[in-house]
Amino acid sequence: MAEKRDIDAAQISMSDEKQEITAMDLLTDHERELLELEARLNAELDAKLMANPNKMPKACYFILPNEFGERFCYYGVQPNLNKYFQLITGMSKSDAKVYSTAFTMLAYFFPLIGAALSDSFLGKWWTIISFSTVYLIGMIMVTVFAIPNLIGPIGQVSNFLTFLPMLVIAIGTGGIKPCVSSHGGDQYLPSQEAGKDFFFNIFYVSINVGALLTQFIVPKLTELHCYGQDTCYAGAFLLPTIVFALAFAIFIAGHKFYRIVPPLGEFLPLKAIRASILAARRHSVASPAERAAKGHWLNFAEEEYGGVFLEEVRDFGLVLVPVVIPFAFCWMLYNQNSNEWANQYYLMSGAIFGGKDETSSYVQGAMFGNINTILIIILVPFLATFVYPFCTKRGWNFSPQRRMAAGFLLIVISFAVSAGLAPMIEKAYLDSGRLMADSAKYDGKYCEKCYSAWLQFPQWFLLSLGEALCSPTGVQFTYIEAGRQFRAVSTSFWLLSTSFGSILIMIFEPIFEDAGFSSATRGWAYSGIGLFGFFLYCLTSYYYIPRKIRPSINESARLAKQAEYAITHY
Repeated sequence: MAEKRDIDAAQISMSDEKQEITAMDLLTDHERELLELEARLNAELDAKLMANPNKMPKACYFILPNEFGERFCYYGVQPNLNKYFQLITGMSKSDAKVYSTAFTMLAYFFPLIGAALSDSFLGKWWTIISFSTVYLIGMIMVTVFAIPNLIGPIGQVSNFLTFLPMLVIAIGTGGIKPCVSSHGGDQYLPSQEAGKDFFFNIFYVSINVGALLTQFIVPKLTELHCYGQDTCYAGAFLLPTIVFALAFAIFIAGHKFYRIVPPLGEFLPLKAIRASILAARRHSVASPAERAAKGHWLNFAEEEYGGVFLEEVRDFGLVLVPVVIPFAFCWMLYNQNSNEWANQYYLMSGAIFGGKDETSSYVQGAMFGNINTILIIILVPFLATFVYPFCTKRGWNFSPQRRMAAGFLLIVISFAVSAGLAPMIEKAYLDSGRLMADSAKYDGKYCEKCYSAWLQFPQWFLLSLGEALCSPTGVQFTYIEAGRQFRAVSTSFWLLSTSFGSILIMIFEPIFEDAGFSSATRGWAYSGIGLFGFFLYCLTSYYYIPRKIRPSINESARLAKQAEYAITHY
C-alpha cells in the first residue's frame, strides 16, 4: 500500500504536468506484480503507520530484542576466542589471532549469502528464521565441544574440531545479520526518514547493550570450576546459547506485526551480473548515435530488465566504491581490539579498582574491553540527539559521509596510540620477571611493576568515538542509498567490508610475523596501511552524489524515484 500510495502521488504530479506516462506504465510486469503484492500484504499495517507516522512500528519491539540476543550470543563467544584457543587447544599467539580473525572474517562474509537468498527467494522473515536455526545449532556445538577432554586432551585439541562450531556460528550470524537491520528499516514507509534514523541508532544501541552485558558476565563464568578444571568455557558458552534461543522465540512471536517486502523471485546477484554483461556487450558495439540516445550504458539492457532495476544496479555499484572497499582498511584496525589490544592488556596490571591480590583483584581483558561498549551506548545517542541536530541547526554540513570520514580517522589514530605505548608496556612487563610466553595466563592479574590497564583508556575512547560516528551511519547509509530490491544485499556489503578487513589481517599478520616485527613496529605498519585506506575513502567520497539527488539514468527510474519520495506529510 505504501508503494501504491507513492505511485498515486506520482501519477497526480504527472497529470498536473499534462504527461500521460506514469511510473506504473514504465515498470516491467514482474516489478508491477511485486509492488501490488507488497501493497496487498501490508495494507492493514500501512494504514496504521499512516495514522501514527511519528510512532515506532510495533514490529520493531520484536526485532530489537532479537538483535540484542544475537549480539549477546556473538560477543559472548568472539572476544573470548583468543584466550580460549591458546589455553584449550594449545595454539600459539599468532595462530590464535589468525583463527579468531578467521571467525570474524567468515561471520562478516556470509552476509553475502544471507542477503542474496533474502532479496532473491526467501524474503527477510524466512531468511532470519532459517539462519537463526543454524546459529542455534552452532552454539549448541561450541558449548558441548568446550567440555574438557570431550574432543581431545586439553592443549592438544584438533584445530579443525575447535573451529568447526565457529564455522557453523559464522554461517548463522552471517546469514541473518544483513536481514535484521534492513527488515527493521522495511517496517517504515519510504517517507519516514526521521523514524528510520531513530531506529538505526536504537538498533545500534541494542547491539551494544547485548555486547556489554555478555562481556561482563561470560568472562566471569569462564573462571568457574567445572569438570575438574580451573576454567569453565562450556558453562560460559551455555548462557549465550540460552539467551539467543529466547530472543529467537520473541522474534517469531512478532510475525503478525511485520511489514513484508516480497523477494524478487530470481537470484538477484546473477540477474544483476547478467544485466550488466548484456548492457556492456551492446554498448561496446553500439554507434556513437546509439550511445547518445541511450545515455547511460546500462540502458542498453532496459528492454529485458526494466529501467528501474538497472538504476538500482547502478546505485548499488556506486555504494560499493566509496564505502565497502576503503572501509576494509578501517575494520582491519578495528577488528584487532579483541586480539592485538587483548595481547597488550595481558602485559598490564588489570587491578583497575585497586587492590594487590593477584588472584582476585583484577579485571580480565575481555571485560575491560567493555569500555568500548559502554562508551558506544553513551556516544551514539549523544551524537544523534545533540551533536547532529546542533550541526544541522547551524547549517554545518556534517553529512553521513563526513561522519564516516571522521570516525575512520579516529580509529586510525587510536591504533597509532596503541603502537606508541607498546614498547614501554612490554619493558615494564619484562622487568617484573614475567615471561612473554605466559602473558595470556596472567590476563591482567595484579603486577606491581606493570603499567595500569587504564593506560589503554585513551585508545579505547578514540576507537569508540570513531565507531559511534561511522558504524551506525554506515549501516543506515548503505540501506537508504540502495534501491528497494538491493537493500539487504547492500547492507551485506557493508558487513563484507569487515570481512575484507579480517582478510587483510590474515594476509599481513604472517608477513609481519616472519619479518620479526615487534608489536610496536607491527602497530605502526597497520596504522600506515589504515591511513592509506582513509585517504582512499576521502577521495572516492568526494565525488559521490547521494541517491536522492542523483540524476536518474532513464525515465522509468526517474518516475519511480519521484514516486518513492513523493509523500513527505500525512
